[in-house]
Amino acid sequence: MKTKLTRSWDYNRLALLSAFAVALGYLQALARLYIHHILGIGSLVADFGPNGLHQAPDWLISSQQTGQIALLVLLTAFVLLVARRLSYKLGIFLFAGGLAHLTYYATLKLATDWPISWITQDCLLWIPRPWYGQIWIAVLVSVGAVALGLLLLRGFRRSPTNS
Repeated sequence: MKTKLTRSWDYNRLALLSAFAVALGYLQALARLYIHHILGIGSLVADFGPNGLHQAPDWLISSQQTGQIALLVLLTAFVLLVARRLSYKLGIFLFAGGLAHLTYYATLKLATDWPISWITQDCLLWIPRPWYGQIWIAVLVSVGAVALGLLLLRGFRRSPTNS
C-alpha cells in the first residue's frame, strides 16, 4: 500500500513540475511575441537572426540577456526550494528547463507558425553573448535534458534513503 501511495505522490509531483515548466515556457514565448509587437516586427526571424541584431534597438540584447538570467534565477530558486538532494535538484532543473524550452518553441509554432523548419536559425543562448544555431539543436538538447532529468528523478524515487 505504501508503494502505491508513494508512486501516486511521485506522479502528482511530476504533473505539478510539468505544469510549472509549461507555464514558464509559455510566458517566455509570450515575452518574445510582445517584444516583436512593441518593435513592430511581423516575422520572428527578423530581429533574432545572426544578421538582424544590428538593426534592433540597443536595449534588445541587454533585455534578452537579463531575461534569460532571470529565467535561470527563477528556475534555480524553484529547484532550491523544492528539493534537498543534489541529484533531485539536478533532475528537476533539467526536466523543467528542457520542458520549458520545448514549450517555448511549441507556443511560437502554434501562435505564429514559426519556426518555419527544423533548420531555421535562432538565437539559442543570449548569455554571455548571443549564440546562434538551428532550431533542431535546441530541441535535441531540450529533449535530452527532459530525459536525463526524468532518469535522475526516477533514481531518486527508488532510493531507499528518501522515504
